[in-house]
Amino acid sequence: MKIIQVAHALHPTDAASRQLLNMDRLLRELGYETAMFAHRVDERLADRVGLMGDFAAAPEDIVIYHMTTGTSFNRWVWKYPGKIVLFYHNITPARYFFGNAWGSWLKCLRGRHDLKKIAKNTFFAWGASEYSRKELAEAGVERTAVLPIVVEPETYTGRGADESVFSYKDGRLNLLVVGRGVPHKKQDEAIEAAAWYRDNISPDVRLVIIGNIKPGYEKKLRALVRKLGMEENVLFAGQVTDEALCTWYRIADGLLCLSEHEGFCVPLVEAMIFGLPIFAKPAAAVPETLGGAGVLLSDTSPQGVAEAVRRTLADELALARLRKGRAERLEAFSPEKVKAKLEADMKEIVRLWKV
Repeated sequence: MKIIQVAHALHPTDAASRQLLNMDRLLRELGYETAMFAHRVDERLADRVGLMGDFAAAPEDIVIYHMTTGTSFNRWVWKYPGKIVLFYHNITPARYFFGNAWGSWLKCLRGRHDLKKIAKNTFFAWGASEYSRKELAEAGVERTAVLPIVVEPETYTGRGADESVFSYKDGRLNLLVVGRGVPHKKQDEAIEAAAWYRDNISPDVRLVIIGNIKPGYEKKLRALVRKLGMEENVLFAGQVTDEALCTWYRIADGLLCLSEHEGFCVPLVEAMIFGLPIFAKPAAAVPETLGGAGVLLSDTSPQGVAEAVRRTLADELALARLRKGRAERLEAFSPEKVKAKLEADMKEIVRLWKV
């Protein structure tokens, strides 16, 4: 028996791709023979991942599909002649793209439709969170489980530094927003919160927005920055290297996560690894991933966010509680625990496959 993971596209910096790659490593450590295939493969992974044109599976092999959105590849999955295992990375509800990103709107709409078809061909499915697992059950998958995203602290803390980033440790309060620049991630609300902080608490604040931003949305964000006079207080860092990202985490004072939809939210765990206070909107899977490792905002207005940052960073007892919460969440997400969960689930998957 071979465990074959497949995906529409694989890229070394994409969270879903990293989960597939990490699961392949863990499966091999557990003694399984493995293979990986994708419709599109980044050249940096070409020596490890095959193209779907070369896909081959024996009747006894188990296929795991990593689903992220609506793509033409979904048709291959629901027409696959054998039953599959699904890892659902969660599809953003299409309504968040309506009127501002029609391509993404259509992909997400199609993805939710495809999920129902794929569910009929699925005998076991994982979600990265209970929030995602419930969606799988609602889609009709009978056997579901939660398998968190694999985030290994050593891969972050062991990375080198980007010396250019250290120049921003200049006495200002540095707040990070990390993730794709799309409307439902609410980088605009983070800008407004930083502006309120500057105007009412201290001018020495900097908001650092990390990640690729859709062009139309970036235009709106930059217009908002100009409107609020925040040109000296907002830095659009764009897509950064792993070294730069880790350096930003090292010098930052906090992470803002005002996103309205997350299936897991890897930046929350990354911020925990670097000991950052986290301020998050209690939406989708965020409360589940965050646990007691951060502040769930009861008031997400610009004033509410800014005041929560001010109060928390000035309160040693609050910071101590967050340190304790971070340790507990990192223990729950430890590679050892995820590996043990994967091992137990794979035993069940193999049993079901043989029935």
